[in-house]
Amino acid sequence: MINLNPTDWDSIARRVTNKALPIFEIPFNTRLKSEIISSLFEIETASYYKENGYNIKNASNDSEPDIFFIDSNTPLEIKVTKDKSSIKWMGNKISKKESQFVLIVWNEVESNLFSTDKGLKFYITTVYLTPEDWSGKDDGYSYHASFLPFNVVQSKEKTNLVGNEKKLCEYLKCKEVQ
Repeated sequence: MINLNPTDWDSIARRVTNKALPIFEIPFNTRLKSEIISSLFEIETASYYKENGYNIKNASNDSEPDIFFIDSNTPLEIKVTKDKSSIKWMGNKISKKESQFVLIVWNEVESNLFSTDKGLKFYITTVYLTPEDWSGKDDGYSYHASFLPFNVVQSKEKTNLVGNEKKLCEYLKCKEVQ
């Protein structure tokens, strides 16, 4: 596993926010926004680590790791989901890899009566997953056939990179983090 640190991921999240907010002036649906955020995280993660001296390879198709650290021979998968009452990351047969994952939950903060600030808020954690961690019936074709529920992630050893899991749980009204 590669050692990921919160300072790096805070910077990556800021870069994603700076690029996503102007795009989100167009009223896209949530699914498209999640796809945009996912793509931006892949692009900005690779760019950030390359700028900081890492030898990185970006995925050219879904069967390759999203990010591959060449010198340490370490794959890194990135999964993104929007915050909602039941958080789960979606995937398919290809997603069910044994690998280190960066799991991201995002929320769009709209301007309101008290603030004109718009922005994106993130919860980002890294965890090692196996194919057995994923649920759902996978026919090998449908992208949303497999899913990784938040309670599985809660029960695993992980490193929180951005955001606070306890606050996320309070928001979701989920069981207390052990």
